[in-house]
Amino acid sequence: MTISAEATLAGVQTAIATYAHAIDAGRTEAIPDLFTEDGVAEITGQGTFEGREAIGKAYAAFTPQAPQLHLVGNTLLTSPPGDVVTASSNLVFFVRGEEGWAVQLVGTYEDTLVRVGDVWKFRRRVTTFN
Repeated sequence: MTISAEATLAGVQTAIATYAHAIDAGRTEAIPDLFTEDGVAEITGQGTFEGREAIGKAYAAFTPQAPQLHLVGNTLLTSPPGDVVTASSNLVFFVRGEEGWAVQLVGTYEDTLVRVGDVWKFRRRVTTFN
C-alpha cells in the first residue's frame, strides 16, 4: 500500500510527539515501545543503546527531577515516503526552576522510522546537542 507524503509526515510527527510527551511526563517506561525490537537510541554524551531492553534501562535514568519540556519542530522528511523513512528535527529542551522556564540545551534528532501497521516506530534515533 502506498502512503502519501502528508500521511507519512503526520505519522512521523505523531511518533516524535509521543516520545516527547512520554519523557516530559516521566513515563520513561513507555519509551522502549516507541522503538522497533532492534531499535537504537544514540544520545550524544550518554551512549548508544541497542534493543528495547537497553533503551528501557537507559531511559529509566532520564526520569525528570523537575518539570521539563521538549519542543520539537521543523521536522523534515529526508527520504521519500515509504515503509521506512528518515527525518530530521530541531530540539529545544527547557527545565522549570525557581526562576521559571530556562533553555537547557538545543539539538537535533536524526531519525529512521519504520511503519508497523498504522504506527511509526523508531528504528534509530540519534540525538545530538549543539
